Amino acid sequence: MTSLAANADEEPVHVDPAVVPNASVDPSEVEPGEPGRNTPKRVTPFAAPVPFKNSQVGWGLFTMVGVIHRLDPDTTLKPSTGAAGGFYTDNGSWGLMAIENARLRGDALRVRGLLSHMDIRYDFFGIGEDAGQEGVSVPLRQKMDLAVGAALFRLMPNFYGGGSLMWMQSTISLREALPPGLPPQSEFDETRGELFAPGVQAEYDTRDDDYWPTIGSLGSVRALFFVDAFGATQVFQRVFASWTWYRPLKGERLLLAANLNGAFSGGDVPFFMLPSIGTGKFGLRGYTQGRYRDETMVTAQTELRYHTTGRLGATAFAGFGQVAPSIGDLPDASVLPAGGLGLRYQLTRQFPMHMRLDYAWGKNGNLLYFSVAEAF
Repeated sequence: MTSLAANADEEPVHVDPAVVPNASVDPSEVEPGEPGRNTPKRVTPFAAPVPFKNSQVGWGLFTMVGVIHRLDPDTTLKPSTGAAGGFYTDNGSWGLMAIENARLRGDALRVRGLLSHMDIRYDFFGIGEDAGQEGVSVPLRQKMDLAVGAALFRLMPNFYGGGSLMWMQSTISLREALPPGLPPQSEFDETRGELFAPGVQAEYDTRDDDYWPTIGSLGSVRALFFVDAFGATQVFQRVFASWTWYRPLKGERLLLAANLNGAFSGGDVPFFMLPSIGTGKFGLRGYTQGRYRDETMVTAQTELRYHTTGRLGATAFAGFGQVAPSIGDLPDASVLPAGGLGLRYQLTRQFPMHMRLDYAWGKNGNLLYFSVAEAF
């Protein structure tokens, strides 16, 4: 386990894109984006300024414009979504991005893509459970250009499989003086690096809705194989697996949701691609993103969700997470508990997309979350 206070001479660092609100370097983590309610309209434009609170970059505003559109004449199918937007936060982080999540050939083909440029300011706590417990961090700034894409084919009812590609170029540097007591961090001198990865993925989806499911489940497995091609030099692998389950308890107004999540990496892994608690899709609330990271991470969460007949809703959630150098080390790893309460507000009457406000507690303190869409 690598602690910043104990040893600052470990592998070079490139960037931590996981702290970006509502974005991820995993092409399969580009959200489906469609509302999941059937509508006869072929094109529905939307525009929204969305405030958010992120545990690393602070309060910010994400502004997006886009269209919910149909590429298939069958109006019983869920629509596609294309959008572009940008964000700015109170710590000076900003970014621009464009996404497309398309359903083609009667939903037999799903194509997803993301292009973005971001300039992010965040804190790096080191690698391993001990580093997270110490809470000593290095203030970093990253600039990143990112392109990701995936194509999934329906292989049987509700089951999709396909491939993905990811390319990223990043530059990282110290954004301010080091905290007192830390040794010099030469590996954080301005460094530029590139990553390139083909990947495979599969998902099984029986949810009745994408934004507020009341029944069904979503399972996914993704693997990225980073290679020394197209300017990239680091060779490693990253695997992500998850299962999310939804069950109504009292009609559609009261339901139970649960999520199991695991991420695993190996090889010459740059620190930003190491799995970490609280980061990315299905992130465990209650922990600063990236504070606990290692080559293996597992989390489990459950959430009770209630919705009125109008636009308001509420949640109560609990869970735990672990990080370790390997799967075999998980039995000896500390359990990081978490829990909290949340409020929901449905943004439109037609589509069940919600603004969420969550207050979560974790082992190291409490955190506030404010964003759009459910945690899982």
